[in-house]
Amino acid sequence: MMFQKMSNLLRLAEKVREDFENSSIPREKLINLYSKYNQAVDAENFIETAIRIFPRLNCGLASIYLQSLIKEGKVTRGKYKGIDHTFIMFDDNRVLDITADQYGGPRVYLGKLKKPWSLI
Repeated sequence: MMFQKMSNLLRLAEKVREDFENSSIPREKLINLYSKYNQAVDAENFIETAIRIFPRLNCGLASIYLQSLIKEGKVTRGKYKGIDHTFIMFDDNRVLDITADQYGGPRVYLGKLKKPWSLI
């Protein structure tokens, strides 16, 4: 990935992270995205809880929202420190993750897939 592109992705990821922390992302957009991602869950109720407890239990929601903005990469279910976790994977084996801090990891990470991240 080119340096400029990585720098732009990192800035966007930081902004999205701040928007989640400030509860400034439109709930309807989150409900729409999450209901397509996980049809087994009542998206509306989940979103209300998720907004209050961010970043905990928000890895899937944050990843699908961020991916909807960057329009590349794949929302991937993997692991962080052996715990089920969701993040964005790119074809060049890079990870973009804005919720690893729920497990003691970085607040925002863009870099190679390496421990403690892993694929299932």
